[in-house]
Formats: sequence, C-alpha cells, structure tokens
Amino acid sequence: MKKWLIKKIIAAISVILFFSIQTASTCTIFSLYPNNEHWIGRTFDWDYGQGLIFTNKRNVLKNGLRLLPTDISASWVSQYGSVTFNQFGREFPTGGMNEKGLVVEALELKSAVFPPADGRPSLNELQFIQFLLDNFSSVKNVSEELRSIRLSPVGSKLHYFVCDIKKCMTIEYLNGLLVTHMGAELPVSSFANNSYEEHMNYARQFVTFGGTKPIIIDSKDSLDRFVRASYTTKYIDQYEDPANAVFSFLSDVGSRNNRWQIIYNQDKRTISFRTTAKINLKRIIEVGAFDYSCKEPVLYFDLDSDYQGHVNALFKPFDPAVNHAIIKKSVHMQNLPAPLTEKLAIFPGETMCL
Repeated sequence: MKKWLIKKIIAAISVILFFSIQTASTCTIFSLYPNNEHWIGRTFDWDYGQGLIFTNKRNVLKNGLRLLPTDISASWVSQYGSVTFNQFGREFPTGGMNEKGLVVEALELKSAVFPPADGRPSLNELQFIQFLLDNFSSVKNVSEELRSIRLSPVGSKLHYFVCDIKKCMTIEYLNGLLVTHMGAELPVSSFANNSYEEHMNYARQFVTFGGTKPIIIDSKDSLDRFVRASYTTKYIDQYEDPANAVFSFLSDVGSRNNRWQIIYNQDKRTISFRTTAKINLKRIIEVGAFDYSCKEPVLYFDLDSDYQGHVNALFKPFDPAVNHAIIKKSVHMQNLPAPLTEKLAIFPGETMCL
C-alpha cells in the first residue's frame, strides 16, 4: 500500500476517534423567564474544562467537513454572527448564541439512532450547531429547514435544545427518524440525557407536573435532574438576584464533572458564565457588542483566564498558535493520535470571507 494512502487512512481514523469521544455527558439545560426575559441555563459536564470562546462572523463561505464516504458536504454562507464555546478549536462548538438571540446547545443521548445515508447534504454532530447559529434567527426557521440536512454523526450521540427569544424546541433522532417538540408539544422547556418523551412520562409522577410524588433531591440521574431543574425554575421570580439563583440551580443539577455553567439572556443578548475550576469568577459577554464583519478578525477568550466581569474588551484576535495549543491539549488528554491536532488546526483556514 502506498505511503500517501496509509497517511490518508490514519488521518481519517484520527478524525473519527475525535468525534467519537466529544460528548456532552451528564448535562442539563432549561429555559426560564425572570423579569419576563427569556433565559437559558445549562451545565456542561465533561472530563476536563479547558476551552476557548470564539466570535464567528457573517458572510463566511463554509463547507461541511466530510468525514465518512457516504457524506455529501453541505455548503453555506453565514448570515449571522455568533459567540460559541469550543474545546477543539474553531467551527466545532458545543453550543452558543448568535446575534439574533438564537441559542443552540447539545446534550448526550445514548439512545439516539440517526437516519441512513441519502442524497441530502450532511453535517457532523458538532458542525451542525455552528450551521444553525450561522443561518437561523428563530425556532420556526430552524424547524422549516431541518429536513433539508442529514445529520451524520461519527460517534457522539447527541440531541439538541434550540431557543429563540420567545420559544424553544428540541431536536432528536429516534429510531432513524427526526423528532421535534415545540409549542404545545413542549409543555416543559427543559432537557437532560433521556428523550423528551421519556422525561415527560417520568415527570408526570411528581407534584406540579400532575402527580403526587415529592421532588427527588440530590439525585444526579438524568430523569431526576430534568424534574428538579424544571421544578425549581418555576419559582425564579421569588429571587432578588435571578443570575445567582440560576447559577445555584446549575450547581444543583451538575455532576462531579460539571465544568461550565452558562446563562444566556436572549432579550439582552448577554452570556453569563463561570467555570467550576474558578467558581468565584463570573464573566459576562455582550453578544451584540461585537463587530461581526468577516473583514475584521475572529476573536477569542480563554476559559482558563483569571478575568472576571464584562470581558468583551478582553477578547483577543484569533491566534492560530493558541487554537493549535488548545486542540493539542484536548487531543493529548483524550489519548488521541497526535496527527489529529494538525487536521483540526488547519480547518478554519478552509473558510472564506466573501
């Protein structure tokens, strides 16, 4: 076998290994309405917490990363700027919010079964998040276009929580079929690591959800986290400081591997966040204050920094060396093949400002 072919196969295997380990683990997410504003709170639970926050620009030509022989690469031009949380460099976020207030987040769903290959353009499970943030401003727009794209995960089984400033929806793939919940089909706007139907069937046993059982305290089981988060958020207006209250809710449902706690205020276009490695540092990003012209540099903020308060001014111009370093660190911590670092580090250079 020729050397160039061997190298190509090794590179492909490396990419597949990367996506097979990038899961959201025991995360919890919920929406709530303190002071009649729409907020989203989420935990990110994983083996490590390093990462970079990126600004993503408008009018950028992008192509889907083709990972499997059956993939048909999607192509699009980003319509909206966004701010995303990334552990393996640019373009593969775990979640974020765009300038229109749309929030997209992913959580693990081990029971997910995705559709077989067909003639539609495909996206892997992480780039799908960036695709939605790049192209849509509302849940309605997302729901209308979902069937035009095939989700082609390489290893991570995820489901998605998507919210605009007025309402939310869930996106799941069950038994090979796309399943969504929104409007009247989403009576409780929360999510954990079971299917939405499983969550609701379980919740109906408990007080305030139609049943008589008391809320189970301290359990980290996915179904119990869903119920407890959905219950506590109902009383958010009783708290003088809603942000502190939501952070306490997130701590309550977070596992021992809880790394990030994120609060999206969609009305004000702000993101408040803290890492459990530096739990006393609360940071705030004003999403609407960035210049999203692709003629201006992409910016980043290191989650391991010691800055606190409003941090927009502390974002730095994109540095390929920093991007390379965070990817290399994550690849090393997952014991993945070293060539994977180079594959991921060069990918942002394949996008084009129009």
